[in-house]
Amino acid sequence: MLPNPFPDHISFCLLPIHSTSNQKLHPAEENYFSQLSSVSRKEHYRSGRICAGEVLSKLGTRGQPVLRDPQTREPLWPEGISGAITHSGNWAAAAAGKTSDVSGIGIDLEDLERQVDSRISRHVCIPEEQKWLQECGEDFLEQNLKIIFSAKESIFKAFFPYTRTYLHFHDARILMEQTFFQNSKNNSLSVKEKNSKPAKFEFEYLMLNEKVIRQTGISEGKGRVQFFENYVLTSLFF
Repeated sequence: MLPNPFPDHISFCLLPIHSTSNQKLHPAEENYFSQLSSVSRKEHYRSGRICAGEVLSKLGTRGQPVLRDPQTREPLWPEGISGAITHSGNWAAAAAGKTSDVSGIGIDLEDLERQVDSRISRHVCIPEEQKWLQECGEDFLEQNLKIIFSAKESIFKAFFPYTRTYLHFHDARILMEQTFFQNSKNNSLSVKEKNSKPAKFEFEYLMLNEKVIRQTGISEGKGRVQFFENYVLTSLFF
């Protein structure tokens, strides 16, 4: 199983979707669940909330629901708790910590085998990131784009609950050493060519949204990238 990407004061849970199919939700969570018509959305919602319940239990907060804001669609954690939920494909994950220890937490899961149109890079990436993608090689552009996308999703999830400011893809810059997916001429292997042990790396980010910088006093930070099976998990906290 993927190790906790966070320090000990932040609780983390990763579960396969199929493992939660018979587990019960809190009645308040069940109310929203019953409104979903898609089987896939129901599976992901249930798994995400089961993970959320697990991390809350580890923090000593049991039996409280994690509802959903109908406008922002963010998870509503119990008072005194900061956290995030993510799900993709066959997996769901959640992380949470006490607001006395952490202000914001972000996590995001992406399926590296899911096809995306590489032309969306202009919407996701600023020019410096686009240049980095091109340097890594056309063959790996799609996979590296997903890593940048995921890292930015984690940033947005971490900062929005604290600042209430919506961030767009061009509001942050991701900086990574060229150690993920690259052309062989750079003496770097793709994740599929590495052994099965989960690989993990750090990324750096620059906050480009001046309002958020003023609100938090944070203009830069670090996050983590972890690979398992055909998935990537990005994570950060502040």
